[in-house]
Amino acid sequence: MKKVIICTDLEGVSLVDSVDMMEGEGYAFACRRLEEDLNAAIAGCFDAGAEEVWYLDGHGGGKNIDRSRVDPRAREILNFNDPSIFKDCIAYMEVGLHAKAGTRNAFLEHTQSSKTVHDYRINGVAYGEFAQGAAYCGAYGVPFVMVSGDDALCAEASALVPGIATASVKRAVGRNKAVCVESREALRRIREAARDGVCRAGEIAPWTITCPAEISFSFHFVWHCDDMERQFPHWKRLDGRTLAKTIDRVDTYMDLNLA
Repeated sequence: MKKVIICTDLEGVSLVDSVDMMEGEGYAFACRRLEEDLNAAIAGCFDAGAEEVWYLDGHGGGKNIDRSRVDPRAREILNFNDPSIFKDCIAYMEVGLHAKAGTRNAFLEHTQSSKTVHDYRINGVAYGEFAQGAAYCGAYGVPFVMVSGDDALCAEASALVPGIATASVKRAVGRNKAVCVESREALRRIREAARDGVCRAGEIAPWTITCPAEISFSFHFVWHCDDMERQFPHWKRLDGRTLAKTIDRVDTYMDLNLA
C-alpha cells in the first residue's frame, strides 16, 4: 500500500499575500486557494503512483477546507494525534506552511501562535512547525518529502531535510506582505514537487530527534508564561518566559507541543 499524508496550513498558501487574509473578507479567498493548492498536491501524489492520499485541515482548529471542493480520491484525517495514521504510509508532506518564529524576510513567520510564542526549541535548538511535523512522521520511519510555502520556509525545510522537494509560491516583503507567483505556475510547482517528493521518498531520510528530549516554549511576555503554567502545571518553569518538559520518545504530535 502506497499511502501519502498531506497536512495543510494557511499562511503559506499561494496567492495569500497579506496578513489581512487570515481573517475577515480575505479569509474565504485564502480557504478557496488552500483547496486548490491541496488538490494540486493530491494530483501530484497520484501522478507518482500513490494508492491512497489522506489530508489534514491543519490551520487553527480546522474547518478551513470545504470537503466538497477536495479531490474525491483523497480522504480526510480527523485525528492527527493518532499515530495509526502512519500505517502503510510511505511519505508525508505539508502544503501552505510558514517559516519558524524569528525568521528574517519571511511571510507571517511564527511557531504555533504569533500572539504568544516567541521561541520554540527541541534540545536547546530553535525550530518551527516544520520540524514538529518532521519529528512526528520521522518517529514512525516516514520521510517528510515535500513542502510548499514562501521561499524562507523552503530554505528552512531544505536545511533540515536534505533532498526534500519544495514549492516556493511567494516571497515576503516585510512580515505582513508577500509577492506571489502567478496562479497557474504556483499550482504547477506544487503538483510537480509533490510528484517528485513521492517518487524519491525512498531516498529521503526520516528526520528524528534524540530522546529523551527537552521541549521548550518561550513566550512574548511573563504573563503569557504565567497563563500557560497554570494550564500545564506539569511543565517546568525555566525562567520568566519559558516552560519546558522532557519526553522519553515521540508517540503523538502533541508530545512535541503544549499538552
